[in-house]
Order: sequence, then structure tokens, then C-alpha cells
Amino acid sequence: MKRLTGIAASSGIGIGPAWVIASEELAIREFPIAPERADDEVAFFDRALESARKDLRSIRSGIAAELGEDEAAIYEAHLMILDDPELRKAVEDGIRVRNRNAGIVFRDFMTSIAARLERVEDEYLRERRADLLDVERRVLRYLVGGGQRGLALPDQPSVLVAHDVGPSEVALLDRQRVLGLVTEVGGRTSHSAIVARGRGIPAVVGVKNVTQQLRNGDVIVVDGFRGEVVTSPDEDALGHSRSRRDRLDQATLELAALRDLPAVTRDGHKIELGVNIELPGEVEQVLECGADSVGLYRTEFFYLDRAELPSEEEQFRAYRTVVERIRPRPVIFRTMDLGGDKVASYLGATHETNPFLGYRGIRLALHHPEMFRAQIRAIYRASAYGKARIMFPMISTFEELESAMGLCREVANELARTGVPFDRELPVGMMIETPSAVWVADWMAREAQFLSIGTNDLIQYTLAIDRDNPELGDLYQPLHPSVLRSIRHTVEGARASGRWTGVCGEMAGDPRQAVLLVGLGIDELSVPCIDLPRVKAAIRSVTREQAGAIACAALALPSATAIENHLREHLDPLLPAAVLASGSAG
Repeated sequence: MKRLTGIAASSGIGIGPAWVIASEELAIREFPIAPERADDEVAFFDRALESARKDLRSIRSGIAAELGEDEAAIYEAHLMILDDPELRKAVEDGIRVRNRNAGIVFRDFMTSIAARLERVEDEYLRERRADLLDVERRVLRYLVGGGQRGLALPDQPSVLVAHDVGPSEVALLDRQRVLGLVTEVGGRTSHSAIVARGRGIPAVVGVKNVTQQLRNGDVIVVDGFRGEVVTSPDEDALGHSRSRRDRLDQATLELAALRDLPAVTRDGHKIELGVNIELPGEVEQVLECGADSVGLYRTEFFYLDRAELPSEEEQFRAYRTVVERIRPRPVIFRTMDLGGDKVASYLGATHETNPFLGYRGIRLALHHPEMFRAQIRAIYRASAYGKARIMFPMISTFEELESAMGLCREVANELARTGVPFDRELPVGMMIETPSAVWVADWMAREAQFLSIGTNDLIQYTLAIDRDNPELGDLYQPLHPSVLRSIRHTVEGARASGRWTGVCGEMAGDPRQAVLLVGLGIDELSVPCIDLPRVKAAIRSVTREQAGAIACAALALPSATAIENHLREHLDPLLPAAVLASGSAG
């Protein structure tokens, strides 16, 4: 028995025989194209592109019917790759000028683009390489005569194990025959992971060399909560996993009954419990899970996977759709949290040695004021149709906050002067993600109307740990005393000016850590939709006094390990089994 670790990409537990998928080898033979045959070769390439388009449109329609338009929009990016005029021109030039065949020219062009993406620092952009390779395989199948083909599945339900599985391939998987998915590459924000989550397929990605360690038929356990794969489990491990899977299924049913109840402690203290979303189509999930708000709407996805900036009008329409659909609940729009690598194609950003400490968040936004102004105008205009809030990411100095707030005032005055409707009381806040912001939180709260702590980056910067480095996973500690004390200091700074404080990082989505945050004085939590039921149940299981006592004792402890043990001893007995059925407990 072995325990292999990876990245938890799609929640759930899958148990069954492994089905190892060999990497597809598409042999592309190079041969010269005579000048008189150039037109035929170009036409041959155009037919391959059109066949690939038809495949993707069919896949898109199927996913739209199964999961909705939001998930189907993933395949728009694939179609955009096929329609890229640079691609078409490069292949035609290779055929006509260099007398090379279409398959070779196309493969070389896609390989060069993929290599550039692999070198960028940003995780989201690196994972777009998988989309590029997915499209490349699809077109090459037609260029070598194979055409569309899905993954070869066994007759019995199995766990798929592969080096990589493209999003269009995940979309075609037979849900009745696929118990789980394990890949050697990929990340949680890859499109393959997003489709797997939408289709309810437990998935762990980034498991190194897993295809070399398994044979077809080997029994494995895929734990999409912990990011763990157990190979050849013994009877005890297998029984434990089956029992835990059954408890999770039962817990899901029990927690569904809380959907329309508030997140209120047993002594009547109300916590606003929102969810994090990235695209307008996810609003339906917000309504279905019983959230009080959208506590974090990540707007940077408007700026990615495209060749030009989004217009103010395009953003306004999208933001208006969200606030209209979710009203009277509020929506917090986080302004563009972009880094240099993400927008290099049309902002001319240069490569940065350390983009985590470079032009990202509010720094980049203030460096491009017209782009920033267009986004702020779009949010203000949308606020006329529902409850909108704005918050700025990665503020590290009071001067940055002053500049951003000043731009908001300029936009509001301009809209008022020209008679454009908007909410004149629209709250504007900021994220606390850096130690420098923590220690001037009292000053920040005099200007910002609320503070929202992004614990993912706050932990990273406080502990000097790259949270994406798998070699440092044990050092990334949400319960580190310095992190908890930073949160408490931020709450105190906000309260001094009568402001509320929220948390929108991963800590908020952990039921036990959520109770600890309530005890530290947090007023609002924003979590992924899938985590909301358990967080709500945890909050409803304790009194505010109990949460405060647990937090107070935790602040006096010297290490994350000691705090973890403290929670197990003093908090776990207060929580229902349904809450402890996933994650590290259970």
C-alpha cells in the first residue's frame, strides 16, 4: 500500500480498479509539399480545423445541457484557438513558403506556444497550456487520419489514471463508468478540473509518476478532499475509505436541510456567509446552496484567454446580470487581481523574476488607470440594479488605498454629473493580504468601509512560503500563531473605526477554522459553494462565547500543531458528525 499526494481538484471519494491510459502518440511524418500542391494542402488543413470545430461545438452543446452555459464557456476558448488568424497564417506560410506539410507546421507552431506558456510564473496561465494541447491533439487526429476519438474505457466502472486528460475528454466521460480521475499534471484551476468538479467526478491531479506505479486492475482510492491517492489499500484502509465515503453521502443529505437557515450561532450571533465565484453563470449555484451573498467575485477572468481588453460595456452587462439575479443579496466585486504574466499580450508587461512581489493587484491597476477606470465605472453602473460592493486586492500601503478610493470618487462624481444611475452609497473596501496592511489596518479602516482578509496570500507573505511549491507544503500553516494574531489585529483595527471584517480565503471554507475565525471576531465568511453547508452547520453548532474562548486559548499557543490539537480537543466534540465527515477530520 502506498499513499501518493497531489492536488485536490474535485471533491469526493472514488474507489475501484485503476484504468491506466497510455499517452496518445500521434506520429506526424514530415514530407515536402510541391508548389503545385500547396492549395490542396492548405485546403486539407482547413478541413481538419473545421472538423475539430464541429467536435468542439458538439461537446460544448452537451456540457451546456448537462452543467449550464458557464461551464460550456470553457470550450469557447478552444474554439478561439482554432480561429486564431496567426495560427492560420503561420501554417499557410509554412506550406507555401517553406514547402512543409500541414501536420508538421501546425505541430511546431503549437509546440512553440505551449513552451512559452510553460515558462510563465502564473499558475492560471500555465494551466491554459493544457487547453492548447487538447486542441492540438484534436486537430492532429484529423491531419493523420484518425478523427475524433474518446478515451478508451473498460467495461467495468474504474478510476482513470493518465498523464493528462484534456477538458474536452473529461466532458465526454461516461459518468457511470468513471469512479474517479488521477493525472500526473494539472492544477485546481485547470479547465479539466473545473469540468470534473461540475460533473461530480472525484479528482486528484499533479500526482508525479502515478502512471508508472499502477497497472490496470489495481485497486486504488482517490480522495478529492485531501488530494491523496492510496494504491493497493489493505483491508483496514479500504474499509475506512468506504465508510468515509458512505458518511460523506449521508452528511450531504443531512446538511441539505440547512440550506434556507441562517448561519447563526446557538446564542443568536449572525455571520454573513457568502460564496466565491468567478463567472456570471455560477450565480445559480449561489442560490442553490443558500448563501447570504457573493463574498468574492473574481473579475480577472474577464481579462484572460482573449486578445484584447474587455470593454466597459461588456463588463457592465456581466456585472448587471449577477447583481440582478442575486438581489437582494449583495455582491462584492474584487477589482482586477492581475499579474504581469497574465496580461502581457496586450499590456506590454515585461517578464518579472518574482511576480508574487511585482506588478500585481492594485499596483498593476493603478499603473493602467484607464483600464481600471473602465472596470470601476462598469461596477458602479451595475450597482443601480442590485446590491454591489467593491474591494481592492493586494493593498500594501495607505497611499495605494487613497489613490484607488480617489478614482472611485472621480467615477461617482462623473456618473452623477451626467445623470447615469448608480448606488450612491455603494460600499468600497479592501483586501488584507500583506503584513504591511495588517499593521496599519486601523488606518486602512478609516478610509475603507470594510476589510476582507485574503488568507491564502496573507499566509504566504507572513510565513515567506510559496504556497504553490509542493516541497514546502508542510510549512504552509493556516493555523500558525502569527497568522491568527494578524487576523485578530486586523479585526481590532477595523472595529476601532466601526468597520466589519470578512475572510475570503481557504481558511473560511474549513468548518473548524471557520469557527475559530468567528471566535477571532470575523463578521463575514466567503467560501466555495461546496464548503458552505458544512461551514454553516459548524457555526450553528457553537455559541459565540464558546468560539471566543477557543480562539483566545489558541492565540496563547506557540505553534500550528499545538493549535490543531487544541481544536481537536475542544472544538471537535461540539461539531456534528456531518461536519467532520471530510477534510482532515473523519
